[in-house]
Amino acid sequence: MLTRFGRRAFLAATIAALGFAQGFAAPAGAQQVSMAAWGGGVGATWRESFAKQFQAETGIPVTVTDVPSPEAQIRAQKGAPQYNAAIVTFFEAANLYRDGLIESFSDKDLPIIADVPAKSRLTGPDGRLLGMPVYFMYYGIAVNTALAKPSDFASWKDLAAAKWKGQLAVTRPIYASTYDLTVLAYASGGNEKDVTGGIELFDKIAGNAMTVYSSMAQMNQLISRGEVAAGPYYSTRIWSMKREGLKDVDFVLPKEGALMLPYVLVVPKGAPDLETAKKWLNYAGTTAPQLRATAMSGYFPLNDTAKLPAAEEQMLGMPLAALKAKLIQPDWMVIAAAQRERANIVEQILAKNR
Repeated sequence: MLTRFGRRAFLAATIAALGFAQGFAAPAGAQQVSMAAWGGGVGATWRESFAKQFQAETGIPVTVTDVPSPEAQIRAQKGAPQYNAAIVTFFEAANLYRDGLIESFSDKDLPIIADVPAKSRLTGPDGRLLGMPVYFMYYGIAVNTALAKPSDFASWKDLAAAKWKGQLAVTRPIYASTYDLTVLAYASGGNEKDVTGGIELFDKIAGNAMTVYSSMAQMNQLISRGEVAAGPYYSTRIWSMKREGLKDVDFVLPKEGALMLPYVLVVPKGAPDLETAKKWLNYAGTTAPQLRATAMSGYFPLNDTAKLPAAEEQMLGMPLAALKAKLIQPDWMVIAAAQRERANIVEQILAKNR
């Protein structure tokens, strides 16, 4: 059986083989952006909300290629990157930086960073930026309102109540170790450096789980069809369901806070046409494309000068600044450094509760 890290290596090798065999990404040449993004809604968001207008304004062509995992793609192309940009999570970027696989930048390289609060930036020990923070979603509790009330989950600790035995879903170890243990640690009086309380609370919640969902498509089905009553999940997924007219789903931001999940646009180490990549990163850091991404997919701007349109603010239920104040923003470098150990702990908990 492959371990979590064995699976990641296998995925990277598989992606590399597919990429070179099928030629789905051409090497980036002068004055062009070649970017890796997750498939489906993420790739579409980057093409429509970012690339289209950037091309119109600069004349620089942008190709956004859908891949299963941008992080794995960067690893697979170590030493010979085909892309000069990729969108990844903060914890993925921290791991890539640790392994010497992405470029770092000064504030002068990315002047638009001045509009991003310091706590929403990702930097190395030397203070250099690891990329351009672009947008975030947040990790709270998804609820099927035919089976439970949002008020039933005012606290993260409510997921551990005996009444929800066999009615919850939790995510797989790579994400539970990174997201669940962190937010549950905060809910238990700890933080990303001390997740002891988070481990204990996750153990109780896992005991209530009917299943471990392996993809967002699966969790979408579980929560929308009422196969589970609730579970830790992503704001963008419920945002999309509600925009599509689904009535029996809602999203709770617990009283202890939800976990901000920020995304950063990075450049693979040694990527071609670095100067064009910098232009792309600076453009992605501006408010206009970030707000288009909000309207299209429910990702919220990390540029602090962005003002949500009335329709988005109404759906959110509060001003953007008020939302940010309710979100937990941990040190992702700490989380990345502890990922291996914590993933093993989560695997043991899930195995015990099967």
